Amino acid sequence: MLFDPSPKESRKDFFDREKEIEQLESLKSRVVLILGLRRTGKSSLVKIVLNDLNLPYVYIDLRRFEEMPNMTYRDLIRETEREVNRLKYRYPGIVNFLRGLKGVGVMGNEVRFSWGKDRLSFSDLLVSLNDWAEDKVLVVIDEAQELGKLRGVDLLPSFAYSYDNLKKVKIVLTGSEMGLLHRYLKTKDPDSPLFGRAMSEVQLKPFRRNEAIDFLKRGFEEQRVQFREYEMVYEEIGGIPGWLTYFGFTYTESRDLERSLKKTLDHAKKLVLKEFENFLVDKQTASKRYYTVMRVMAGCGTWSEVKRSLEAQEGVRISDSTLYNYLTHLADSSWIVKEKGLYCPTDPLIKIAFKERAQLT
Repeated sequence: MLFDPSPKESRKDFFDREKEIEQLESLKSRVVLILGLRRTGKSSLVKIVLNDLNLPYVYIDLRRFEEMPNMTYRDLIRETEREVNRLKYRYPGIVNFLRGLKGVGVMGNEVRFSWGKDRLSFSDLLVSLNDWAEDKVLVVIDEAQELGKLRGVDLLPSFAYSYDNLKKVKIVLTGSEMGLLHRYLKTKDPDSPLFGRAMSEVQLKPFRRNEAIDFLKRGFEEQRVQFREYEMVYEEIGGIPGWLTYFGFTYTESRDLERSLKKTLDHAKKLVLKEFENFLVDKQTASKRYYTVMRVMAGCGTWSEVKRSLEAQEGVRISDSTLYNYLTHLADSSWIVKEKGLYCPTDPLIKIAFKERAQLT
């Protein structure tokens, strides 16, 4: 069902993404990037492809680390350990390939990974997965830009080694903060282990007007619900599939357009502002300035307008380099985009959230 708010894992419930599904299923590169704004369906796309390909996989979900300023190797290894233990129930033979590996203990049928002095090397884990797999094995890291917070270890050499030597391992990295993910991978930096490695990219963009309307029509047809105000909904919500799904779900329950729009907008605004708090978790000294920038951006703004607003707020001169850093961080984290000389929110509901917040402060 299109209006089921839970993640889609069935191809028939995933609207108008056949091209993107086929791109990912081809696995043309040893490393594949799945890029798109929040709530455009990246995780659902990956899960559908995993079901279709029926290949073994390790799915490391880093979304819970968005609220943390840093991530340790222990955090990463524990998430990986949990996934490998899930994998062994379907493929019990994997335990024998891991047994004896430095940093790996087997207690009964439970695999334990060490993150301390004799810690498991991520490269060694990839090598073992490659040796074990009959055909291919996928290592999926969801919201992989969070690896930029990882302290005490660098995974880029592991990715590069896998790219060059492990033919059966396919690494899939999803990212909603596209600039941050590219900055972390540093594929254009000659000093980076991944320099020059070609990676496939699958981009999930928001629906255009006609696509959003078709999505809503199909969803309401599935629910046998009469509806006509498609244009109004698109104007209010935009083309992010997650928001459209939430609206469709609430309208199907209430059959009240005004109430459903309000519920969707209220939910979106709370979630957007919460995610912005996560963005600021390591930027607390400049948080007030970032909110000011987003207030100006809510109506789309120029560099000069943002600078004037910051200087008027604080009564001090703001250097161009400081402002550049703020705008770069916001753009890399997919909060804003520059179009025709103006900086604008990437999602209409980001715009609404910060406009309303500005009115309340």
